Amino acid sequence: MGDLFDREAAAVPEPFTGERLTAAIGGQVQIEHYHRYLFARALCRNLDVLDVASGEGYGAAQLAQLARSVIGVEFNPATVASARRNFDRPNLTYLQGDARALPLADGCVDAVVSFETIEHFDRQEDFVAEIRRVLRPGGLCIVSTPDRAIYSGPDASPNPYHVKELSQQEFLDLLRTQFPEVALLRQRPLVGSALLADAGSPGPPLVFDRRGDSRFEASTGLPLAPYLVAVASDGVLPFLPASLYIERSDLDTVAIDLAHRTHTLAESEAALAEARTTIAALQSREAMVSAALSDAQAALDETQAALAASHAAATAAEAAANEAAKAARAQSEAQAQAHAAFVAQAARAAEAAQAVAQEMEVLRGSARTFLRSYLPRLKRHLLG
Repeated sequence: MGDLFDREAAAVPEPFTGERLTAAIGGQVQIEHYHRYLFARALCRNLDVLDVASGEGYGAAQLAQLARSVIGVEFNPATVASARRNFDRPNLTYLQGDARALPLADGCVDAVVSFETIEHFDRQEDFVAEIRRVLRPGGLCIVSTPDRAIYSGPDASPNPYHVKELSQQEFLDLLRTQFPEVALLRQRPLVGSALLADAGSPGPPLVFDRRGDSRFEASTGLPLAPYLVAVASDGVLPFLPASLYIERSDLDTVAIDLAHRTHTLAESEAALAEARTTIAALQSREAMVSAALSDAQAALDETQAALAASHAAATAAEAAANEAAKAARAQSEAQAQAHAAFVAQAARAAEAAQAVAQEMEVLRGSARTFLRSYLPRLKRHLLG
């Protein structure tokens, strides 16, 4: 039975921004990061340790399980505050600082751990010199970085968070500017099987790498490893054992995962078929609606034409009515004028008749006077 210990993880994780590991994500990225810290943990028992670029703080907390003391240095102040809240340990401290200007005194720690850090900034020589400055004589530098030749090969997409990646030789040359002793380990995430001798083995591991469906590649050492882990010192290096990280939740559930994926695929295909049926129904309904809209538009056009014709007829009728009214008014005025003329003429005729009647009355009076007065006198005169 091995030694059981807790896996440190933030109770309140930082959001995952795409590069720095937080408890908000899992999977292969989490496995890679924890493996590096667990390997370093075994080398830091009873030591004063500095974790540079400690991030969310889980790694420094993992180291603090065996170390005498651990200081985590992180550039982001908000992340430092979060780490202090999540990992409150008596032998663990978190500070804000720059990896190239560490806020620590000379020769104050026995080991410096810094994983996947150096590729994120320039002035990488200053970083290595700072590690050497804060280490005590014989102290350990445990650092990792991607191997540019593998990590950023011809078919790989560039990592936008990396400023300067290093090849294996560049990484070794940089460390040797400060540390005469450098040992290199390779890290490669994988799914496979392990055969380890109980008593250890003096030789390198024999590795079989499956290449496609029909071929294997046999080699010694770990081929195509995208990460390099270095242990460096100005003194004698400790024994560095081979290390495996076994993630049973991934390796032992492949069949279950495959069945789940198959079931999910079947559900997705059924959902897709249903969606296609729904789309076909919607398309049919859309055609019906389009036809109805076309008929409605035709009816609307016909109604608008009828309304236009009705409006034209009404306009013409109104114009005719106006003309008829105008003619009636003119006829009425003419009749009124004719009536007035007739009345005037009748009045004149009546006046003329009255004048004639008056003259006749005068003539009758004159005749009566003649007959009454002069005629007897004339008769007497003639007859003597």
